[in-house]
Amino acid sequence: MRTFDNEWILENLEDHPSFFTKRMFGGLAVYLFGRQMMLLVEPTKNGRWKWHGVLICTEHAHQPSIIEEFEHLAPHDTLKKWLYIDSHHEDFEPTMERVAKAIARDDQRFGIHPRPKKEKAGTRSRRQKT
Repeated sequence: MRTFDNEWILENLEDHPSFFTKRMFGGLAVYLFGRQMMLLVEPTKNGRWKWHGVLICTEHAHQPSIIEEFEHLAPHDTLKKWLYIDSHHEDFEPTMERVAKAIARDDQRFGIHPRPKKEKAGTRSRRQKT
């Protein structure tokens, strides 16, 4: 299984019972406390994107307070709903260490609740006519 350059960020999170990861859009989505917290991204082989860093999942309302505390995070150029830091940024490692600690403390500004899965056509239970 492919590993990502920045998986070291997950070291303080992976022992929590609610922690899990899954592949998403060529990146690695990170979940904790029932919320998607971040997405590790690297350039895709097919050229879909050339990003190399971390997308931080948050609601728009929380972005200003997060940016005030973590000044090197910024809305992503394409996915403006999330914050981003490029792994080549000179303060990438210390910023992500601090972000990971905030996430591990269950800082409510971080994370989004995943959308419920849609039912597949034909899988609904139907009431029988009486």
